[in-house]
Amino acid sequence: MYAILFDFIGYIMSATAVLASELGDRTMIATAAFAAARGEFVRTVAVSVAAFTLANLPVVLAGTLISRYLNLMYLRLISAVLFITVGLIIILSKREAGIIGREASLTLFFTTILLSELGDKSQLTLLSLTLIYGCLPALTGAITAYAAVNIASAAILNKLVSRYLSTRKALSVIKYVTGSFFVVSGVVFLFVANVL
Repeated sequence: MYAILFDFIGYIMSATAVLASELGDRTMIATAAFAAARGEFVRTVAVSVAAFTLANLPVVLAGTLISRYLNLMYLRLISAVLFITVGLIIILSKREAGIIGREASLTLFFTTILLSELGDKSQLTLLSLTLIYGCLPALTGAITAYAAVNIASAAILNKLVSRYLSTRKALSVIKYVTGSFFVVSGVVFLFVANVL
């Protein structure tokens, strides 16, 4: 029973963290814009989710291997530091939003999303969550959240993304809320690891 609860908590943490990190992110905006430009909602979101999964699968597998050889206390400490780092990167970075044009193919779109995710804050997030909760809860939670964000953004592009999220003020608010979520989560992880 405890293992199922632990996996469920890992799934929820992963989904929440990736949802927060992807909300307003360039890949979310790119997916929404590409879906609107091509008029292929389902295929575009599926390609985006596939690229996200492919980019993050090696990170989750590496986290699984690392967790077999390091003490749990050190893994929690590493995870906490990664979360705080991601939060600070989000807060201190300049916001980017790449929109993909009408003429782009699904292959180009897949490659763009794949390359955009490499080294992204989602990978640090997934690595840290994999170290704590394991491969399956971290990866499934991340994929679910990524798909949800992209489905929602593509579905409401004309009303929300083009009118509200594209404004500088809205992106700034999202950036600080998301960054704060990661920093606070990292501090909580430090308490869980009995570091603070």
